[in-house]
Amino acid sequence: MSSDTQKPTSAAQPVALPAVEPPVGPTSSRRAIGIDVARAVALIGMISVHVFPEAHLDNDKMTLAFAVFAGRASALFAVLAGVSIAFVEKRSHGHLYGRTLTADRAALVVRGLLILLVGLLLGHLETPIDTIIPYFGILFLVAVPFYGRSSRFLLIAALFFAIVGPVLRHLLNGTIPEQLDPEADYTLFTAAQQPVLFIVDMLITGTYPVFLWMTYLCVGMVIGRQVLTSRKVQLALAGWGAVLALAAWVISQVLLGPAGGMQRLVEATPSLTRAEITDVLAYGPDLTLMPNTTWWWLAVVTPYSETPLTVLHTLGAAVAALGLILLVTHRGGKVFSPFAAIGAMTLTLYSAHVIIFAIDVLDVTRPVLSLWIQIISFMLFAVLWRAVIGKGPLEGIISDASDWVRRRVRASGDRPPQDTPGRLRFKPHAGPAVPPPPGRPPEPAHPVRQPAVTDRTAEIPPGSRAGRWKTSLPRPEGTS
Repeated sequence: MSSDTQKPTSAAQPVALPAVEPPVGPTSSRRAIGIDVARAVALIGMISVHVFPEAHLDNDKMTLAFAVFAGRASALFAVLAGVSIAFVEKRSHGHLYGRTLTADRAALVVRGLLILLVGLLLGHLETPIDTIIPYFGILFLVAVPFYGRSSRFLLIAALFFAIVGPVLRHLLNGTIPEQLDPEADYTLFTAAQQPVLFIVDMLITGTYPVFLWMTYLCVGMVIGRQVLTSRKVQLALAGWGAVLALAAWVISQVLLGPAGGMQRLVEATPSLTRAEITDVLAYGPDLTLMPNTTWWWLAVVTPYSETPLTVLHTLGAAVAALGLILLVTHRGGKVFSPFAAIGAMTLTLYSAHVIIFAIDVLDVTRPVLSLWIQIISFMLFAVLWRAVIGKGPLEGIISDASDWVRRRVRASGDRPPQDTPGRLRFKPHAGPAVPPPPGRPPEPAHPVRQPAVTDRTAEIPPGSRAGRWKTSLPRPEGTS
């Protein structure tokens, strides 16, 4: 599949929902175990950001959970969503065209719609979390035209979304009206009441703008096509991801420092003091959108700011984390199997996390205890459920539904053509009548209809006696 922004009560910030993918069985490959462990790490990061405040109350210093996971766990989930889509591509064994491509894209649509439905249903709960699940469902729907595209196309698209998405967000800031209740998540009713606003919010101006998050998804699809069991690939992911994250951060520091960006922010934003702007640069915006008083705000790298450099920084951090996790889990699958069990059903456990916040059963003043109760409970549930049943509850429903649609679409193109009753499929040759040679009986007045050729003939080896069809034909009069 998270990075959901916690509303006023806790200082937590957004974390993203992982992609829904069939869980990995006990004999799964190290590649799949590493991917599921990465999902588990991202989910634990989401829980940490939600239960811990942004800063310690006694010394006003940033908490470790927020410093490590804020904004980065969501990026990791989105990258892993792209990886899961690439795994579906691999199941087609390179036959991504025609009916196979149509069937896979139809299954992706069903997956996105069901995730969107889950998110809108959770929106009816009164929680301090701005859930990302509806955005994630839209993300899968937008990804449909990109399914099966070349890796070069996907990388160019990722760069396009990373630049154009923040620009559109900056331009539309303040011009789009808010939903009926800005403090509440979208529900089935509010989305139906304001469909245009809902779509614009999901794509550009919302907490997790899909038009910008496609950057993570496209890069994840390219990564998922690689041989992830290769140590060389794992080292490349860790190295290049770290370089990208560091480069984006350094460029931001240069622009805001020696280039004079910080002074431009202060001069162009009189509604905020220098101290308040410093807090925004450290913790992210208080509201959904960053200030848009000057284009220099796009030079910022801060959690949940959705600027071009922030996207590149979090993307690099997510890719580096994925490479490191694949390296660590390269040997020792049994040791990491409990975490892989969590990662195999992150949609179910994420939804459970939202419900726990809704019913308020844990003491928010004791974040360490709340964190460990959820981690241990989720791990026990995931291990037992997968051992007894297999796929997670929500994962099983979504997987079965999408697989059913895929099979139906493929089957609709595999039906052999049928004969039309009372009509010949092959027309007789309409040439001049030629008299038969002497001693040979004349041909019948009407040609004998030959058996229709079906697809089964392609399955019969040449010269196979057992596979031949025997047909009794009427014998012309006068023959022996």
